[in-house]
Amino acid sequence: MNGTPREWLAKAWDDLRVVELLQVFEEYPYAAAAFHCQQAVEKSLKAFLIACHIPFLYRHDLGYLLDLCLDADPEFAVLESQIEGLTPYAVEIRYPADFPLRPTRQEVEAFYRQAQTVYEFVQRKISTRDSR
Repeated sequence: MNGTPREWLAKAWDDLRVVELLQVFEEYPYAAAAFHCQQAVEKSLKAFLIACHIPFLYRHDLGYLLDLCLDADPEFAVLESQIEGLTPYAVEIRYPADFPLRPTRQEVEAFYRQAQTVYEFVQRKISTRDSR
């Protein structure tokens, strides 16, 4: 993968910011916001893997990425609940489906908090690694 951990975190921050901006409206495309939450988590986890020089496959599966992070740092176990429910919003949400995902505003707000938690956790981990 190209880019530095900081560049990946900057892209994750952009995804979080999109969701934050959408939430000022009473109605907004909830599925699109959920997609950006998933993307923020995915990019955050990939930032950590890049910081650790851990190769990974080009996949959107947050469980797979978290497992790789766990191999490098068992403290990532605290994020298991924070990625729950987000993986389907990577691809399935962007295309018509037999069983479309239709997140509610409340679900998006929860996804946003989850994505923020992951982003902040990874940011601290990378900062700690950089200061060694």
